[in-house]
Amino acid sequence: MSFRFEEEDYRSTYILDDYYCTNPFCECNHVTVSFRDQDNGDNKISFLLHFNRTHSPLPDQPKMTGTQTSIIKRFTKTLPDEMLVLFKQRYLEAKAYGEKNPQSYLVFEPGRYVNYLEMFPKTKDPLEFALNKVKYFAEDSYDMDPRNDNRNVQLAFFKLEWDNDKQTRIFTYPYCFDEKAREAEDAKLPAEHSALVIALNNGVPNLLNLLKERYKQSKSIGGDLLKQTPKTAIRHLEIHRNEPCPCGSGKKFKRCCGARENLN
Repeated sequence: MSFRFEEEDYRSTYILDDYYCTNPFCECNHVTVSFRDQDNGDNKISFLLHFNRTHSPLPDQPKMTGTQTSIIKRFTKTLPDEMLVLFKQRYLEAKAYGEKNPQSYLVFEPGRYVNYLEMFPKTKDPLEFALNKVKYFAEDSYDMDPRNDNRNVQLAFFKLEWDNDKQTRIFTYPYCFDEKAREAEDAKLPAEHSALVIALNNGVPNLLNLLKERYKQSKSIGGDLLKQTPKTAIRHLEIHRNEPCPCGSGKKFKRCCGARENLN
């Protein structure tokens, strides 16, 4: 799609490019819109267009000029309904693509443990169990870096509440594949947490073998991502990667829009 804007007295023709977050767990509800000058590729205007017809700047972009801000405001205000519908359709298509292709949104970061469901959204083996007729579940996270033979899993325990989107973690626990190391970690747990670990082992058949298999899968996908990781940083971010993403998704920047920081 091409546009001319009266704020520049129609001097430039811009081509609209649209970018989407493919992470199916991220409810960002926006599209990254970029106006690229047809005749001058260095002249580019990029911003976040939210589906509630508001806009915000990208966190890694220089401050907009007055003319650029006017262009963005006018575009957002006069955005045709059919174009907004198209953006929403493409957003849903991007999420569906990400569900089938996790490597489209996963970012390799040495030392960080990644939730298994984030790497494999379609898994059919949830770590669900019960204790005293109360249902719980555990989330398993792995260090994807194939260079680290750490042989452990980070487990986070939650009470299963279907109507609660922001469940509070009860506790985390390093599950070690080495039996002696695992016994040492078990000995550190208070009684109520130890009971949950025992219930998980009883409630999930072959837990150790299942976690070992997921560990191998995580290292495999980490190896693929490591090959794709640039050797040097492409751009310095003005927002810290661990700060909340300005898109309002509630996730950290590095887990949300920061994964798509290089659009050029």
